Amino acid sequence: MGKKIAACLMAVLLLCSSISALAVAPQTTSQSACVMDADTGEILYEKDAYTQLPMASITKTMTALVAMENSDLQGSTTATDEAMATVDPASTRIGFEAGETLTLDELMYCMLVYSANDAANILAAAIGGTVDNFVAMMNAKAAELGCTHTHFMNPNGLDTDGHYTCAHDMAIITRAANQYPAFAKYAGAVNYTLPADNVIGEGWQIHTKVNALEQGNAVYDARIYAGKTGWTTKAHNTFVACAKTKDGSNVIVTLLNCPVKSGIFTETTALLDYAENCYPKLTVSTDQLKKQAKKAVKKAGYTLDEAKLQDVALRLPTGMTDKDLSYRCETTDSGVQMQISVAKDSRKAYQEETGLDGSAPLRTVLLPVVAESKADKQEQEVQTQTETPEKQGVLASVHQKLSGLPRLAQDAIIGASIVVCAIVLMFVILFVIRMHNLRKKRNRKNK
Repeated sequence: MGKKIAACLMAVLLLCSSISALAVAPQTTSQSACVMDADTGEILYEKDAYTQLPMASITKTMTALVAMENSDLQGSTTATDEAMATVDPASTRIGFEAGETLTLDELMYCMLVYSANDAANILAAAIGGTVDNFVAMMNAKAAELGCTHTHFMNPNGLDTDGHYTCAHDMAIITRAANQYPAFAKYAGAVNYTLPADNVIGEGWQIHTKVNALEQGNAVYDARIYAGKTGWTTKAHNTFVACAKTKDGSNVIVTLLNCPVKSGIFTETTALLDYAENCYPKLTVSTDQLKKQAKKAVKKAGYTLDEAKLQDVALRLPTGMTDKDLSYRCETTDSGVQMQISVAKDSRKAYQEETGLDGSAPLRTVLLPVVAESKADKQEQEVQTQTETPEKQGVLASVHQKLSGLPRLAQDAIIGASIVVCAIVLMFVILFVIRMHNLRKKRNRKNK
């Protein structure tokens, strides 16, 4: 009997230790890392995520984003010497020649599958007019997305002063790029056959540098459906990955300054495991949101449109519930927003689990509201004007009856009415005082 009890206790201890082990974020050799739920923007893991570092060819994620937003990728362009002048001949290139006619679609494949630097420059010149103009577009887009630790000097990622990013910003950029289905088409392709053109008589096949996309590879991860690697002598190995987890969520992993190439894949897999196993989805119901939102919306001069209010999905570490959340509303130019954060009393436990301090909002939700319309205000004014004299008061009634007279005559009559009312009131007061004094005299006589 004692042995059975001991065995049961040992099993419980092992189970508890395995559960606690799941809650511990994996150790990474990458200097900087970030894991983001791409569907909500919620950060699930960070390691030194705001340190500015060179980014190498994951730069091409932003190049692709700007290209997808500003061009018809089925259009064509002609390669020029000017576009390729700043590309190091020793770096990764296709070897395009001046005068070669290419579609933007072909250039996107070459840039994201093979990481061709000449393809990135030709694409940039085609869309921006010049490479420098395109780089300005990249920096403008970074600012628009809210990236505060990113600056681009070229569209390819070759080392140069002033060209840097951080893991958090790269997650934001990758999330924006991934909203275009074309990004997964290009960044998720394992092979691509470059067709013949006006200069090259025969095409050839290029192969991905993202080993995690290749079935049969030791670092293959079926969850990863798009990715971009990078490497330079200053940046070392960098990586951005888009993955679909077992609960159907889109998750982004970004890594900077990893010492070995295989590490960017194995560490991405470990971080995806962590996100899946330790961050279950939590739904905040509309009933919970109503309680927090109604007062804030009313204070801002609106009415909450309850019919349009929707449940909010977010992620919390295993063991934490909606009781560990706090809510804050504020009025912005875009409307009334609700920020859902980790409650102060729960932040210590949250930080122990995640390494994040919990002060940043997990989700920011724009609340559906109904503003008081001008028509409503006008209707209220009409109702006020058509109220009975008893409800409006004596002065309002007099003013309504005299509305046909000139303004000066109206003011004179109203002024006289006020004086008469004041005199009548004075006589009433004097009468009350007189009656009070007579009553006091009578009381004295009776005594």
